[in-house]
Amino acid sequence: MQTKSELRKMILEQRRQLPEEEVYALSAQICNKVKELQEYKEAKDICLYMPANNEVDLTLLIEDAWNSGKNVWLPKTSGRRMDFFKFDSATPLSEGPYKILEPVSDVMLDPDENTLILMPGVAFSMEGGRIGYGKGYYDIYLEQHYMSKKIAVGYDFQIVDELPIEEHDIKPDFIISEKITGKINKDNV
Repeated sequence: MQTKSELRKMILEQRRQLPEEEVYALSAQICNKVKELQEYKEAKDICLYMPANNEVDLTLLIEDAWNSGKNVWLPKTSGRRMDFFKFDSATPLSEGPYKILEPVSDVMLDPDENTLILMPGVAFSMEGGRIGYGKGYYDIYLEQHYMSKKIAVGYDFQIVDELPIEEHDIKPDFIISEKITGKINKDNV
């Protein structure tokens, strides 16, 4: 098995090479699959992220979420901490510490079981493994807010057969790519 570092480097390079029109087309397919999930339909609060480096573009969900009466939240980082802040049509965005757009908002989410968090990542396995970018922001956040529903989103090539899973890794409830909608069976992992 490849190391996390080798796998991260290989998949990020593959993602970097995706043409813009393919990123948009695949993102639209993935967002449509998210909208079909009961967990999305029932959620009151939807936590998205602003895409960077050819990540799945979840901004395609924003209008649908607002039109469905949902609150949209985006992450902001500060030091080793990440929290989600309210985002609506009047909320400006500014570049954060990683050159990713973050909401200029002071309204912070207090997540609960009606919260759906869509997680980015580099690589995923159907056993619930996830390799992020190495900073642990989502693992730390989700450890404190475990009651929220979690969906990992990525392109099909980001889903691999096997990933090393560490004790602190938080498993998503679902993994969605353009071809796969998979529920993670946490009893067997």
